[in-house]
Parts: sequence; C-alpha cells; structure tokens
Amino acid sequence: MKIIFFIILIISGITIYSFKSFEMELLNGGFSWTMSKMLPYVTAVIEGLLLAYTFSKGFKFKPKIVKALAVLLLFVVPFATAFVLHPIYEGDFSSEGTEVTSSTLKTDEKYDLLIVTIPDCPFCLESIFRLKQIKKRNPSVKMLFSVCTTNKQKLSLYKELIDGDFDIALAEDIDASVKLADAHFPTFVQLKKGTPVYKWSNDQFGAGAMDEFESGIK
Repeated sequence: MKIIFFIILIISGITIYSFKSFEMELLNGGFSWTMSKMLPYVTAVIEGLLLAYTFSKGFKFKPKIVKALAVLLLFVVPFATAFVLHPIYEGDFSSEGTEVTSSTLKTDEKYDLLIVTIPDCPFCLESIFRLKQIKKRNPSVKMLFSVCTTNKQKLSLYKELIDGDFDIALAEDIDASVKLADAHFPTFVQLKKGTPVYKWSNDQFGAGAMDEFESGIK
C-alpha cells in the first residue's frame, strides 16, 4: 500500500504541474468545454481521496489524531493546490447571455459569430486564444472579429495574433456595434443570417456559453 501511495503522490504532482495541458488535451480530444474545464479539478479531488485512503492503510501513527490530520491534509492538498495555481473565476463556467431583440446591426449572412471589440483591449486580445480553439474544433464556423475604430493601423496586432484563422475588419457601423455590446468589450454575438440573435459579454462567455454556441452550429 505504501508503494501505491507514492505512485499516486507522483501522479498527483504531474496532474497539478500539467493542469492546463490536461485541459487542452481534453479539448483537442473532443470533450466539451465544460467537461474539459471541470475534469482536471475532479481528477485532483479523486487523487486526494486515493492519497488519503492509501496513507491511512499503509502508515501507522500515534496518537491517532496526528494520523487523522495527515489523512485530512492529504485529501485536501491536491485540489487546494490546483485551485490556488489555477483559480476558478466567476465566468469560467458561465453560459448566461442575453437575447437580442432589437438591433440595427447587420453583417454578411455567412458569419455565425460576431466579436465586437475595440483597439488596445487586453480582454479582446485574450479572447483570440478561445476563438482559435473554437475554430479548430469547428472548422466550418465563420467568425468576424469586428474592431470599433476608423484607424486601420489599430488592427495590426489583432491581425498578427489571429493569423488568418478567422476574419477581422473595421466595424461598419461603430455606433450600432457599441450599442449592441452595451459598451462591454469584447462582446460575442451569435448571428443567424447576418442578424444578431444572442450575445454574451466577456465574463459570460465561459465554458457553458461556448458549449451552447457550438451546439447551435453543429
């Protein structure tokens, strides 16, 4: 049992060290965004449970309170460490968005998702990674990264990061775009025949929202 304990301890360390890689492997393996986000944490809990069990069976301590505290600590540590190094933020699993009932904005009917952004926006930059993953998982999806500016030079960094994986352009109607986004950037807008039907702000476009969007285009 002691050998099993140390094996699980090593596996637990590997899980925590490669936490994000584990999540990406699940995504690339076809798991949903929600499951890919959740399973590494669930794995840490299971590993903690196994560590606590094998320790309790393989080691003897006196007084018993010391062993009980050690067992409790071993159960908690894997998940606690994973959570500290990879915190769960409020919007990570979010799916709640807003139905668009009135908008004057129209786009090309080929697009499934419109991303309303502004220049020099760190959250807009960060969203590109998620969008690339959505495109990788759904090659047929059409996305437009729309930047609310009249200055084409402001698109250069975004273009470099997007690297042709999806379309980027100046917003054709800046006022309508800003209104649609409620001045929250980026805002992710689901389109049907060029018309906005549903939208998520950046803190709403979590794993649940991406699963919902993907299910609507498959």
